[in-house]
Amino acid sequence: MKTQVVIIGFGTMGKAIAKAIAKKDRQIVIFGIDKDKPNMKKIIQKVSEADFIILSVKPQDAKEVIMGIKNYLNKKTILISIMAGVSIKELIRLSGHRKIVRMMPNLGLSVGQGIAVWKQTGLSSLEFKKAKNFINKISDNFEIKNEDTINKVTAISGSGPAYFFLLADSLVKASSKLGLNKNESRKLVEKTLLSSALLGNQGDYASLIKKVASKGGTTESALKVFQKENFSGIILKAVVAAYKRAQELSNG
Repeated sequence: MKTQVVIIGFGTMGKAIAKAIAKKDRQIVIFGIDKDKPNMKKIIQKVSEADFIILSVKPQDAKEVIMGIKNYLNKKTILISIMAGVSIKELIRLSGHRKIVRMMPNLGLSVGQGIAVWKQTGLSSLEFKKAKNFINKISDNFEIKNEDTINKVTAISGSGPAYFFLLADSLVKASSKLGLNKNESRKLVEKTLLSSALLGNQGDYASLIKKVASKGGTTESALKVFQKENFSGIILKAVVAAYKRAQELSNG
């Protein structure tokens, strides 16, 4: 019998999850729901039959979406939320449902390079195994014990792709300022970021920096500017801001 999955919120992350699942298992049937274009009769049927329901909407839409489906949830259904800042306690309160998984994936799953953390409540040992196997089809992952860890992970890997895109965009703009055209700049930056990610497996980051930055060379000159401008401090400040925002959302 095929596994029935409903993804509510079929935007960037919802579609990415669907794509990741489809690559791993043809026995999983996915029904994606665009929150803004509901077909309630069909939605009610799919929700009531679902093995898994994935909530992929914005945190501010949590109450509206959950209230719309709560009366049709099947007791066997496992409800998975990827919403930042919406706690398990709040998910239970809104839905009246007990089988809950709160997960924080990132956009890397759309290209087979995702990482996610998750915490569950209300699952039997058999349901836990079922949920774990299902999550494995979505992304590389690990279970955590403390729910606040999800807020921390949100600030690192959940939001993290945007930090790297900002760096990439800044490098492209800097390259253009030096006189290279946009296509050349983009190709240089993309290859550099991709190769750097792969090289990252070859040692700790401090050692790898030293491999690139020879004494008195060009890289060392650039790194001195980063150090002077407190680059690491800026990153920490940004990550802490994201973490605090996730906590604020969790606290309502």
